[in-house]
Amino acid sequence: MATGDTYTLHDGEQVTVVTSTSELLALDAAWAPIEVKPFEHLHPNQDERFEIHAGELTIELDGREHVLRPGDSLEIPRGTRHSMRNSGNAAVRGTWEIRPALRTESFFRSVHELRAAGHAGENGVITPLAAGTVLGAFRDELRLPAPAPLEALAVRLLGALGRLRGYRAVAA
Repeated sequence: MATGDTYTLHDGEQVTVVTSTSELLALDAAWAPIEVKPFEHLHPNQDERFEIHAGELTIELDGREHVLRPGDSLEIPRGTRHSMRNSGNAAVRGTWEIRPALRTESFFRSVHELRAAGHAGENGVITPLAAGTVLGAFRDELRLPAPAPLEALAVRLLGALGRLRGYRAVAA
């Protein structure tokens, strides 16, 4: 884990580490103009900030769409349901900041390595079993927006099945 490391999160999303401290994970991010269903999620312990340099990124935030264009930025407070997608015809480039960093870089590395190991489906999104192993290992960083008992049960079940199939999240 170092400045300059690049992680592909799905076929349309890639991040490169610019700064990695306990307080801040700053990334150069790129979103390709491909059809990917946004993955709605929340960060229980982290705030995010997106600033767009090129292209058009749509962020759905608690059910409301925000279209960001070059020069626009958006803050996402911890605990807020959101998803993002390239909503234009050209590549989107931007700066993505996560505070505090916690283990988000290890989360990204886990997703990247599971993809590289062939545990991805359509558009390079990791499979539900692979996602279960990652979501179970990084509970402080990312959660699904569902009632807590249901979400925890689903993650435990998918994670257990994924581990039985040999899927592993990066330890860190």
